[in-house]
Amino acid sequence: MPKNHFMRLTFTVSMLLTTLLFACQSPQTPKNQVTFYIGTYTNGSSEGIYKALFDTVTGHISELQLAARLNNPSFLTIYQKEKLLVAVSERDGSQANVFSYEIHPISGELSLLDSVATGGQATCYISMVHKNLVAIANYVSGDVSFIPYSNKGTFESPVTTFKHSGTGPVTDRQEAPHAHSILADPNGSYIYAADLGADKVMVYELDQQEIRAAGTILMTPGAGPRHLAFSPCGQQMALLNELNHTVITFSKDEKGAFTNQTATVQLLPDSLHRGNKSADIHYSPDGRFLYASVRAIDEVTGVDKIEVMDVTDKDSAPLRVGSEESGIHYPRNFSIDPSGQFLLVANKNSHLITVYERDQNTGQLTPIDASLELDSPVCIQFY
Repeated sequence: MPKNHFMRLTFTVSMLLTTLLFACQSPQTPKNQVTFYIGTYTNGSSEGIYKALFDTVTGHISELQLAARLNNPSFLTIYQKEKLLVAVSERDGSQANVFSYEIHPISGELSLLDSVATGGQATCYISMVHKNLVAIANYVSGDVSFIPYSNKGTFESPVTTFKHSGTGPVTDRQEAPHAHSILADPNGSYIYAADLGADKVMVYELDQQEIRAAGTILMTPGAGPRHLAFSPCGQQMALLNELNHTVITFSKDEKGAFTNQTATVQLLPDSLHRGNKSADIHYSPDGRFLYASVRAIDEVTGVDKIEVMDVTDKDSAPLRVGSEESGIHYPRNFSIDPSGQFLLVANKNSHLITVYERDQNTGQLTPIDASLELDSPVCIQFY
């Protein structure tokens, strides 16, 4: 074969192999594009869990896709190490109400692994409380359940359930216990369940896979404990009360449990309590600021907002430094992106996820021209 023909053939084969190689490879997502998942209520046009890409440089959202069809996936949690997403289905406890999914490492697509019925009604919250244990809060049945699972994402037996007891003075919301969230502290030794109906935070202890009740933190009657958050340094716990719109901070007691109340911050004056419901609470990644959301339920006295509190001084009460109301309509859930530069709000009633740039020096929020339209978004989790 002539030398020039051989060189042309070699070049052609090389180009063909290169083309085939790139055709077989999955496209890589740029580093500034991160995947996040959205839980929704499905009584409208939404069909379940959605995924999208978030640009941590510009704050823009793109490539919205349905990731899994599921009835009312109102809360999600992600186990990053094992590439697992676990979701609750907020419905009657006679059907499967907890679902696990494998997250594809490149595409972010979800593949169903397992499901289980816990017997709880209106399951509204789920969290990883140990590397092989998830915990759920059941609002209507007023109990919490702990579910073991394998590294492959399959659920195991037995499911351990603790029934709460108690009532409160707000008769239309506190006629019975209503567990609303459950979360382990950063050390994983204690687990805390906020019960809106009983005005209690129940404390559980995890010891070598055994769960046992370890105490009760009593709230002011009518407070309505809803959501909890822990500071990144692991030295402070914050509780958001839905009904009296207070944020209470806690420090550790002699046993290492967060039972010592250190400060109370009022988000709304007493005159506005009945027209609103507080919803969600999160620390900033650097631990300097605390954010809480308030939802309007009355057209006259209602206020939709994200409140900003400075918690730099750990020896003082959180200092209210501002709030953001622009573009916010019934902010049931919100999340800060991994870069810490943006805060995303799931506005259930306006069917929008809105984006706010976060000043990392002052904590203040500024709306940017970026949003995502989706029917009844109620939970945001970054992967």
